[in-house]
Amino acid sequence: MTIKYYNSIIGTILFPVKKNIIFFVMMYLLGMITTFIQVIELSFDIPIINFFTWIFDLYLICIILTIVPQNIRKGLVCFFSFFLYSLAIIDAFCIENFQAKLGSEIFNLVLETNKREASEFAGKYITSNIFFSTVTIIIALAVLHIAIAIKTIRLEKHTNRLWSNKTVRYISVLVISISICISLPSRIGLVMFMFSKDAITADTHISNNIFNTPFNNLLFSIKMRQLSNTELNEMIDYQRRVEVKKCDYTSANIVLIIGESYIKSHSQLYGYTKETTPKQIKHLQDKRNGHMTVFSDVVSPSNLTSIVFKNVFSLRSIDSPTSWKQYTLFPVLFKKAGYHISFISNQFVKSVDRDIFNVSGGLFLNNSQLERLQFDHRNTQAHRYDGDLLEDYDSLKRYNTANNLLIFHLAGQHIDFFKRCPDKYRKFQRSDYENRKDLNDEEQQLVADYDNATLYNDIVVDAIISQFEDEEAIIIYMPDHGEECFDDIHRMGRMPQNSYSSLMVKNEFEIPFWIWCSNRYCHKHPEIINLISSAKDRPFMTDDLPHLLLFLAGIHHKDYDETKNLISPLYNPKRARMLDGTVDYDKIKPQSHTH
Repeated sequence: MTIKYYNSIIGTILFPVKKNIIFFVMMYLLGMITTFIQVIELSFDIPIINFFTWIFDLYLICIILTIVPQNIRKGLVCFFSFFLYSLAIIDAFCIENFQAKLGSEIFNLVLETNKREASEFAGKYITSNIFFSTVTIIIALAVLHIAIAIKTIRLEKHTNRLWSNKTVRYISVLVISISICISLPSRIGLVMFMFSKDAITADTHISNNIFNTPFNNLLFSIKMRQLSNTELNEMIDYQRRVEVKKCDYTSANIVLIIGESYIKSHSQLYGYTKETTPKQIKHLQDKRNGHMTVFSDVVSPSNLTSIVFKNVFSLRSIDSPTSWKQYTLFPVLFKKAGYHISFISNQFVKSVDRDIFNVSGGLFLNNSQLERLQFDHRNTQAHRYDGDLLEDYDSLKRYNTANNLLIFHLAGQHIDFFKRCPDKYRKFQRSDYENRKDLNDEEQQLVADYDNATLYNDIVVDAIISQFEDEEAIIIYMPDHGEECFDDIHRMGRMPQNSYSSLMVKNEFEIPFWIWCSNRYCHKHPEIINLISSAKDRPFMTDDLPHLLLFLAGIHHKDYDETKNLISPLYNPKRARMLDGTVDYDKIKPQSHTH
């Protein structure tokens, strides 16, 4: 009686899988293929839980298929199969072409693309080469699935014989039970995320790390889009009501250069043995054409571009308890104060070639209403190399007025490093790193490529400085964040925000930061030069940069905070620098690090 009872329970548990065995097996293979494509192409570390989670998800779908009428079931099987294969193909295509899985950035890019851009995109990426990529594997599996489904009747005898084997039945029940126990918490977390989140925070981005199947990534993307739209609508309403008390127009030309993925320890300015910043070194040593001050202790608020931009452009500090959407964007203040604003970016542009990694970060920059509130002019085309931004500036500088804020946003050292430097500027070779016995040949070449990108960044930055040598201008340089490039950790790229360690924050959060002033600026504002020189060793986080910019412009606004202005005598050097608003940098930084 007991044995029959247990057999009945086992039969009940296995019935949804048995009833839909072909769908279950083929969809599980599809999930594993998409997972291994991420592992191979993106070097992702996929948690073992994913293998059980996909079983759990498929089991739930099979239950649904079992309880619906037979005539509806076949239609649902076709729908689920087509939907999941399509998502997997899109996911593989994105990984193959953009080194990014299907996620919120891709989703936003698709929704923001117009008919012309879609046509250009199709012509550029959808070619015959698609049949010689990872997409082919998924298409082959789909064809095999169709072939097997057509021969379902012949396979029934084999599947019935398989299920009659006690060992197979017991193992199957065990695997399904383990999958339920392991996966249920993450699925509850997914549901809670979908229905409880009302704002985008650092932990929102961390959540994406547990959604590794294309379907879950799509759900995450839809929710992120909803949160983004809510934030943007509230932000637009807030920025429209912003008022400037008065403006002294202290600095005629303020230039902000924002780099990308710049490791401080790879800068010659900070003691790197390779000559990666010779032109900046020259500006530092030679005061005839300007005055450069290099700051020793500056960190980024996050290692995600989107989080950095939201906090650097807003007067909100990253550890503030109130939402980002309740603070003013500094370009809005500059524009309302009467400054002419130009934004020249090699990433956040409305173009089919824009970098999909940064679409989410560029939402508040590319939104048509916020764009009009922040900028007077901006470039419209991304370039292969940052040096081409100088041509964009040449076409826009005729619009400059007596008082200007110019923001240059570079691709810098963004992965893929090799693509960031033109051939004629490559100086470093793999052989220059043969003393790095901890690296293989490929890794040595990657470090060489990174240093070449850093050297080219130096050339571009110098070219921007040369544009203002005869003007009354002050230039601030900062990258958004750092990067791993086989230095203290044998890894390339950036780690999740919940993986903080002293070496991780050293490479990914410590950044170069300097201020250059033209001779005309130095002669007119000696007091500001003295303030800058006195502040060069102060601890600083770039989320408070807007307060420095407002001071340099002489803009009076209720949210300006003297204690957050880096060069003010009232600056608070004891402010906790909270990475992603959660971890105190000064408590986790390398002990050997000195200011």
